[in-house]
Amino acid sequence: MDFPYKERFINYLKSNRLLADSTVKDLTEDVQRLFNYLRENNPTYQSSADLNQITELEIKEYLSWLQIQRQIKNSTYNKILTHLNSYFIFLFQNGLATTLPTVGMKGMKKGKSTPPASATINWTKKLPDYLANEQLAYYTRMILLLTAHYFTTAEFIQPDFYQLLPEVDWQPFETEFLKHFAKEHEVAVNRQHSQDIFLKERINLTNPTLSLAGLHKILKKDQPKVDLPLKPSVLYQNAILNYIHHHQNLSDERLMHDLRLSRESLNYYRGL
Repeated sequence: MDFPYKERFINYLKSNRLLADSTVKDLTEDVQRLFNYLRENNPTYQSSADLNQITELEIKEYLSWLQIQRQIKNSTYNKILTHLNSYFIFLFQNGLATTLPTVGMKGMKKGKSTPPASATINWTKKLPDYLANEQLAYYTRMILLLTAHYFTTAEFIQPDFYQLLPEVDWQPFETEFLKHFAKEHEVAVNRQHSQDIFLKERINLTNPTLSLAGLHKILKKDQPKVDLPLKPSVLYQNAILNYIHHHQNLSDERLMHDLRLSRESLNYYRGL
């Protein structure tokens, strides 16, 4: 499936920017890959396909995924960011979108190394250590726990997500962490009059649930304390890949059930 306004964007690049065909091809392929990724990995975009729902966080997560999974160099990172910026500027200038998600993003410095893919492939094996690490915020540890059970951030920041927790088959060390979390979380629950898992610090009875941006802020603060990049989309993806790799004897139906994936998504991850 083509990305939104593809033909119009190509005409813009050729007529207004006077770019060569090879440059246009390279640029549009980068945009196409972004939307392929969003359709496969971003529940918000999957449900609405609304260009205005694409935020800076989604772009950052995609670029981080490329760094981990594709081992792209910083020069490639910067090229892709430039191409995506051209596309979103085109949308904004032509009244096709009201947001500019790439406008505040900066390129990577030359020579700066990117984290190796191996840093996160088997991260779920160290989950007991992460959950026991009291230097990490409880919300950071809860994100790791939920991601290890193949929930996405878009799922667990939804109101009433907590109602799904009793249905999960927790291991003993996970149950122990959940007990500590509930005790620590009780103050926020009483303050916000909400049972949601991730709650804002300031009282907001109308919308007490912490936003995705708020979660990323917490993760960023904890990043220096762990040996893996705290990027939810990357952690989720590697948890999925790790499970598939170690359960190749299972049927597709069982994998789809265990990972809560469609057949198309399962095939996508197998191709990585």
